[in-house]
Amino acid sequence: MGRQMWTAGGAALLGLTLLGSGISQAQQTTTTPSTTPPAQGDIRKDTQDIRQDRKDIRQDRKELQGDRREIREDRKEIMNDRRKLEGDAKELQKDRQELRQDIRSGASKEEIAKDRQEIRQDERKVHEDRRELRHDRQELRHDRQDARQDRREGRENRAGGGGRSR
Repeated sequence: MGRQMWTAGGAALLGLTLLGSGISQAQQTTTTPSTTPPAQGDIRKDTQDIRQDRKDIRQDRKELQGDRREIREDRKEIMNDRRKLEGDAKELQKDRQELRQDIRSGASKEEIAKDRQEIRQDERKVHEDRRELRHDRQELRHDRQDARQDRREGRENRAGGGGRSR
């Protein structure tokens, strides 16, 4: 009687090998993660860094609130200066109109001189109001630039790791 010979292909041989080693094809063959905890000094340093970062962020927020408050005050000041300028400009316009009417009606030289004096005073007020408004606008512009720069620096510091060394 003849003996029957069995031949095994590559896949079958692999399956038999895996079965023989106790691992099925469905199982993952990954290594288990290390159970060694990080050194205590590293955790302590990271905790300190996190606390410092939070402290820095709180300080940045306070500075940002201060910047916003300053900008708000500057805006209010600008609005007040605009109103003052508008009022003084209207007063100047009214005095000029009064001078024209006095000249047309043949008013005395004293009356015309008084009107011209009022106009000069009003022009000085308007000039001073415009100068003050320009100054306040410039101050607001600088405050905005400073606030933007502070925010930019704060983002760069936080993005750079907040000074942490690893």
